[in-house]
Amino acid sequence: MAFEMLEVWSALTDDRLADLERKLGVILLDEYRSFLLRHNGGRPNPNFFPIHGFKDNSFGGIQLFLGVDLPIRSSNLDWMYRTYQGRIPQNIIPIAITGTGDVLGLSLYGSDKGHVYFWDHDNEHSPPTYENVYLIAPSFPEFLESIHFRDLSADIARALKGVKVIAPRH
Repeated sequence: MAFEMLEVWSALTDDRLADLERKLGVILLDEYRSFLLRHNGGRPNPNFFPIHGFKDNSFGGIQLFLGVDLPIRSSNLDWMYRTYQGRIPQNIIPIAITGTGDVLGLSLYGSDKGHVYFWDHDNEHSPPTYENVYLIAPSFPEFLESIHFRDLSADIARALKGVKVIAPRH
């Protein structure tokens, strides 16, 4: 599904991304690099994505894609990378955040190179493991394709089932 990116920041250059890669000691995947050059962060609309194997929820919502040189420090890729080093598996770089403190990450190398994951901050491990990391998609393009609208009416109805509503007294 196509999505619209809201609140996109100033354009990036290849040179600026190369500087970022040197600073962080990483090599960004071509698909993600292209995405940053096109959008440099922002809020997707729609913003829901699937989470495979996460027993607490089968979907999540992206609050913000991280960018480069943004005015809010915690919205920056380099700040988030440094903040989560040693907390998430070392091959995963944060690329987006949810509104609940969880991180979406992209594996930059290893047998799962290119996979996009949901990192559950409520079950953090030290040292980091994959026990609180759940697959979203096996590639960055498939992740982008998986972003969708979600009709929450069935979830709300299920949550309200059995809830007794008490009318106010006059």
